[in-house]
Amino acid sequence: MYKTLIQLVLLLVLILIIFFNYNKYFYTENKIDEVKNTNSLSKESVEKNNLLKKNLVKENINNEIINLTYEKFDTDGNKYFINAKKGAIDSKNPNIIYMNEVEASLIYLNNERLIIYSKEAIFNKENFKTTFSKNVKLLYQEQTLESDNLEFLIDKNIAIFRDNVKYYNQDIEAFADIVNINLKTKEIDIKSKNQKKIKIKKNN
Repeated sequence: MYKTLIQLVLLLVLILIIFFNYNKYFYTENKIDEVKNTNSLSKESVEKNNLLKKNLVKENINNEIINLTYEKFDTDGNKYFINAKKGAIDSKNPNIIYMNEVEASLIYLNNERLIIYSKEAIFNKENFKTTFSKNVKLLYQEQTLESDNLEFLIDKNIAIFRDNVKYYNQDIEAFADIVNINLKTKEIDIKSKNQKKIKIKKNN
């Protein structure tokens, strides 16, 4: 009887040892598999993220235009010419181009030139409407206009300067909120903050 009891105790101890060793081995193995799977998923996510970034960079590069130029003749035969060192096409409207380091010219039939410089511009290649911004400067003969913004409407023969507008020539200097130029007659209309007007007309 005593011998049988000892045998049962030893058998129970053996079973417990086998159980704990089995559980420890397979639990550790499962944890290792989980870590491997997690690392694999993490690596896959990183690779996908890097691929997405590369595609976005590639798309932006493809969207950029270097040294672009457009030109158009108005109804009177005058030539409008615009050049930019860099430009990017609007993703929603391919007719809109965002330009940097811009130079534009309106060349009249008598070879007189109206030249515009700006840091940035938004150009519509369908109707050639151009909105210049940042360090805008217009030169025409002995006259100079500077402003923060310029809306140049070649189809309507008008240029509208807005915000911190400064006009000057050899004889006069004026500051205004808005200056309108008739591109056909070359008449300049200067409006000050108190709504007084100074009109300057080019002598032929």
